[in-house]
Amino acid sequence: AQEFLPGLDDAWRVALREAQAGTPFGDRAEQLGTALADVHRTLAGALPTEPADGSRRATAVATMHTRLDTAAREVPAVADHADAIRAVYARAADAIWPDLQRIHGDLHLGQVLAAPDPRGWVFLDFEGEPLRPIDERSLPDVTLRDVAGMLRSFDYVAGALAHDAEPVDASAWAAEARARFLDGYQRGTGADLAGHSALLDAFELDKAVYEVVYETRNRPDWVGIPLAAVARLVGDSGS
Repeated sequence: AQEFLPGLDDAWRVALREAQAGTPFGDRAEQLGTALADVHRTLAGALPTEPADGSRRATAVATMHTRLDTAAREVPAVADHADAIRAVYARAADAIWPDLQRIHGDLHLGQVLAAPDPRGWVFLDFEGEPLRPIDERSLPDVTLRDVAGMLRSFDYVAGALAHDAEPVDASAWAAEARARFLDGYQRGTGADLAGHSALLDAFELDKAVYEVVYETRNRPDWVGIPLAAVARLVGDSGS
């Protein structure tokens, strides 16, 4: 993509630089949310959508529980929150789900490029989560899964800077970026994110649980980043 779109920069590196410098990212995060809304509208118009029937909802929630079982076996700190996490998943199972459609499937800042105006954000790598079977990656899914992935990515910017040789507290930067990203996405789609909060919480929590397992196996020094998110999300959900 960089060969055909000159002047691009990796969004993860852009976010890290600006968070480290304390440069406000709210406007760019809001534009990113609006851009993701445009991507989702385009995909919904070009490819089939389908209702989230009971079978599809049950399969998605069962996958969350399976991932939690793995994490609880490997990480005692997750096991301590297991009942609260399952309560979040139960509320999502009982919630109203939007129609399913093609989504990105593995969205984070590393999958986005920052291009000069007027092009703005450029999304890459729509092949889905690498660990999922290839025949599942293009199945219609919930757009909030992409939203949750980007929320986790902003959290990781702050976590990465906290692990620098000269740590930087970017928690406020990340909180503003998350909020403004959601503002942009909601305005771009017209969706009522507050009305889907139970579902969004479940997808973000599921992603954080996945990250706990990944970091435990690959970067143990970083496992505190997703563990903090797990504790925050079960607390925010009222569990």
